[in-house]
Amino acid sequence: QNVRCAPGDLEVARLTFEGNRAFSSTELGDGIVTTPSTWARRSLRVFGTKRCLDRTQFPLDVLRLLVWYRNHGYTAATVDTVLTPMGPAAVGIRFSIREGAPMLVDTVSVIGLEAVPERARVARGLATALGEPFDKYDNEATRDSLTRRLRNGGYPDAEVFVGYDTRLAERRASVVFTVVPGGRVHLGEISVQATARAGAERAVTDGAIRKVAGLHSGDLYSEEELERAKRALYQTELFTQVGLVPDSSVSVRDSTVRVSIGATEGLMRSARIGGGYGTLDCVRANGELTQYNFLGGATRLDVRARVSKIGVGRPLTGLERLCPQASSDPYSKDLNYSLGATISQLPVFHEFVPSYSVFSERRSEYNAFLRTTPVGGSVSLSRRLARVTQALSYTAEFGKTEAQPALLCAVFNACTEADRESFVRLQRLGVLSASVTRETSDNPLNPAQGSVVRLDLRTAGSFTGSDARLRFTKILADGAMYTALGPDIVLAVRVRFGAVVGSGLSFSDNSVYVPPQERLFAGGPTTVRGFRQNELGPALYIPGAFDTVRVSGAKGGDPSNPRDTVYFRARADSSSPRVIPTGGNALVVANLEVRVRSPILPDLVQGTIFADVGEVWNRGAAGAGLGFSSLRWSPGLGVRVKTLIGFLRLDIAYNPYQRPSGSAYFDTSVASGGALLCVSPGNTLRVTSAGGQLQQQTG
Repeated sequence: QNVRCAPGDLEVARLTFEGNRAFSSTELGDGIVTTPSTWARRSLRVFGTKRCLDRTQFPLDVLRLLVWYRNHGYTAATVDTVLTPMGPAAVGIRFSIREGAPMLVDTVSVIGLEAVPERARVARGLATALGEPFDKYDNEATRDSLTRRLRNGGYPDAEVFVGYDTRLAERRASVVFTVVPGGRVHLGEISVQATARAGAERAVTDGAIRKVAGLHSGDLYSEEELERAKRALYQTELFTQVGLVPDSSVSVRDSTVRVSIGATEGLMRSARIGGGYGTLDCVRANGELTQYNFLGGATRLDVRARVSKIGVGRPLTGLERLCPQASSDPYSKDLNYSLGATISQLPVFHEFVPSYSVFSERRSEYNAFLRTTPVGGSVSLSRRLARVTQALSYTAEFGKTEAQPALLCAVFNACTEADRESFVRLQRLGVLSASVTRETSDNPLNPAQGSVVRLDLRTAGSFTGSDARLRFTKILADGAMYTALGPDIVLAVRVRFGAVVGSGLSFSDNSVYVPPQERLFAGGPTTVRGFRQNELGPALYIPGAFDTVRVSGAKGGDPSNPRDTVYFRARADSSSPRVIPTGGNALVVANLEVRVRSPILPDLVQGTIFADVGEVWNRGAAGAGLGFSSLRWSPGLGVRVKTLIGFLRLDIAYNPYQRPSGSAYFDTSVASGGALLCVSPGNTLRVTSAGGQLQQQTG
């Protein structure tokens, strides 16, 4: 309905409901035409959308509310209205409701199920219930539930009729659901009528189509199974049109129904290319080639390639000024790449799709590590339902992970060149993983309603074929919920938990070695925005310079003089030290965000107000207290602009915290022995030199 304003119209500056206890004001407001101006308009006056009173619809809103209450069992409800002037051209509207006592259901009967073997299951958990208000919407929901359960249980012609007897004086009602199930039916012949794409020959065999559909003669008739089969055929992307039509006539001899599968084939190949820019990736490009009917039998082949760090990574450099953050990352000096091929076969085990992949990749995490995998492979089973995706996979790879010497020394006690060699050599890594995702959001790019929940489990050890050092179990849980607070405002809440635990799922096994690529990191545009990428949580530092200090604290001294006790300590006035995030084995991140459509170009521009909170810990490390008081908060503002390639984001966040304390290190040259020396302020680790080789006391 039109609630926009014309000259002389009264603006609806406020809309309230009073006396409503059974239903919220939001529910009632959604069911009427009268709508107040947006929050921005009411509060700021300059921005937002102005909405006015429609005098023809206003009295009908009273009727809408009365019908709503009566259909929900409140037959004695009354609705009055109060209009309050709020300026020369604005009015406040109040709907005053007296709900009265509801009519209650005192008898619920379901008759006609005597011949149905699963009658107890069919009649369980219905919306219409004893002692609840006599709700016509619940009655319809019950009728639909009974019909759907029967048609999914072998009764394609099942019908359900609703009857009721209301006693107004007693405020009581009796409800009867009369079921006419019809005959029980099984699937008969499964026929296929497939047509080729115009100008092409048939590519997919009838047998492959039947196997994808997963329907078999003799199965109990189920509308749900027919829809599942149709969805499975579409998910192969082999067909542009799919139809499953049961024959209207049932064989009297054996109570079977013939099902015809109709399908129109589409293109058997597709190719996609893309590119983009990011502050951490610089310029990136990707391509994908898909063969939908590889070697016949509806087997699918996907070949993918992705390259990032273009402009800062060797050999394609020259854009360092365009990507200053990426160019400062020691792990972005070479191109990151990913090459892979995946073969997906027909579903097995009721919609689970087996796939086999081989890949080679080089990927980095900002300031944290570089993972190079010359060769790897995986085997997986995945099932994609309407809203739920499940996956089980095993990945084996032969690769190595490079990390800063300071990180290896502080976290893994590998402080010499010989110790570090064992960390950067090629190693076997076998990972068994499982994931479940449930998504009900209305828009994957800009959701306004719904939720997304994901649970991931990864484990590695000798039983998965990993090298002895590579043992871990990693758990990640991620949930997001989106709620529309009005036509122009969306509230988004996201929570993420992560932990890397011992091989026996013990949270107390803190000494377990966690490979750098499996450690947990936070900070940056997708987690806590007040912190730079990966810089939330524990960190180490590489200062620009350090002093040689005697025991007395005076500068000077000679490490080669055995009578001189000297220390190396970072200078207080040293230029900004390089931060090395170490990651952790426990993580908590939460985000609260309010998105508001802009009054200027509202379909393209959004403003955001957000508050992020989180922390990364190393359980078992000194001073690593897991608690609410250790969380770091970061509020801020942002802008989202919709473009042809997605949303462009600009966020400004406030960070009131100093950098976390952490050890400082200096990596000496090979000529000086290649030792990694602690230069933390105040350290008392003596440094000596013999034959030009620097050494430091342990401690």
